[in-house]
Amino acid sequence: MLASLKRYIKLLRIRQLLQVERRKRANLPARFDGLPPDLWDLSITDNGHLACSEVDLVDMAQKYGTPLHVVNRPRLIKDYSSFVGAFRRHLPKVELATSYKTNPLPAVLTALHRAGTWAEVISPFELWLALELKVAPEKIVLNGPGKGRESVDLAVRRGIGLINIDGPDEIPWVVESSRRWGRPQRVGVRVVTSVGWSSQFGTRIDTGESLAAFAEISRHRELLPCGIHVHLGTGIKNVDAYVHAIKEVLQFSRVLQTQLGIRITCYDFGGGFAVPTVRSTDEWDGRMISLGYPARMPIPADCPRPADYAAPIARLIREFYPVPDDQMPQLLFEPGRAITSSAQTLLLSVLTIKRTATGLPKLILDGGKNITMPLGWETHQLLAANKLNYEDVESYDIYGPLCHPGDVVARYKRLPTMQPGDLISIMDAGAYFIPNQMNFSFPRPSAIMFDGASIREIRSREMYADIVRLDELDPVNGEL
Repeated sequence: MLASLKRYIKLLRIRQLLQVERRKRANLPARFDGLPPDLWDLSITDNGHLACSEVDLVDMAQKYGTPLHVVNRPRLIKDYSSFVGAFRRHLPKVELATSYKTNPLPAVLTALHRAGTWAEVISPFELWLALELKVAPEKIVLNGPGKGRESVDLAVRRGIGLINIDGPDEIPWVVESSRRWGRPQRVGVRVVTSVGWSSQFGTRIDTGESLAAFAEISRHRELLPCGIHVHLGTGIKNVDAYVHAIKEVLQFSRVLQTQLGIRITCYDFGGGFAVPTVRSTDEWDGRMISLGYPARMPIPADCPRPADYAAPIARLIREFYPVPDDQMPQLLFEPGRAITSSAQTLLLSVLTIKRTATGLPKLILDGGKNITMPLGWETHQLLAANKLNYEDVESYDIYGPLCHPGDVVARYKRLPTMQPGDLISIMDAGAYFIPNQMNFSFPRPSAIMFDGASIREIRSREMYADIVRLDELDPVNGEL
């Protein structure tokens, strides 16, 4: 009886949520769940194929094989320009630092650096990569709770622009390296406000940890305290959260000026800005799936635009700094997802379809959780890339090829009638797909980049030998 009551209450709540969804989606296009390809600057050919810059992606999948990442460079630069331009219309000193952890494909990073971005890195590998890509050291920001002495020492030796201290243990590392290399180092402190992530990150303003960190830094002539760093999270669609956190940071900077004589000249407001075509799932999405409903799809209108963030943040900065533009502090943003997400799609082939006496038919793709990890906590659009002129007539459960019950790509997805060899495109594959990929029984996919009419392979498909290149293969005592 109790179980039936709980199920009834869940179903009632789900129906209420779906009614809200229907009202919100009423003005969206009827096809593709209101998320057509042109949202990603893609198009549909006359024969119903997904296309980028008028190039048939089905042809590209046949040429390069699948799984295949496709990067749209014009869209990448467009999203960068849109974001940074929204803030520069209001404020004079705004820079964007490309988040390496979001998408570490060197060709993607290089395209953004050539457009004008700095580099934001959080590990020895990412710092090495930024230097290998010839990013000017003064345009590199080192963040993260796990930098380690190796990263700190290399950063100081090469003279990078800013090290954001995440905790007090890092302070003596920077001092030691600064003395070793004879280089004063510009530093900031990552702070935690009353909104956003805390956990293992940064120092809390409200407990005095942040003030204590700056006080310790001010005791060392080798360190040049000049920055405050804050990062609220990921996929955030709440403008007020940013305004609230930034106000706390600006108020704290006044405390630093008054009590320690430290003048903040660089504010690093992090990233976490959402994109309109990705939706973070919640507990109700899981409950819907357990009762036979698909997860709710993104609604673009729910997501603020860069200009919606920029205007109130700029007003707040101007309120705290009523000075001429040349005396304004520098602002850094690290919007990885907001720049790279929508410029990349992942093409996967249908290997087989399993139809059973019960349940939905099951599509088995040639890529799953090994290369689509973010689908575990986000809802993305999936398109039948070679059947866009067909109606969605059947629901499928979609799985990857891994021998693992958790290798789920999507549940209850409406698509045209699918056959082996058909192509699925996962949209918004430019944020956290590449860094979360893994070798689970399959090699990692290749990637191509579109730049207008030109196409080039920017990552070769991993070969079997690459997976075990660092392992010993020879048997110890002759043949096995």
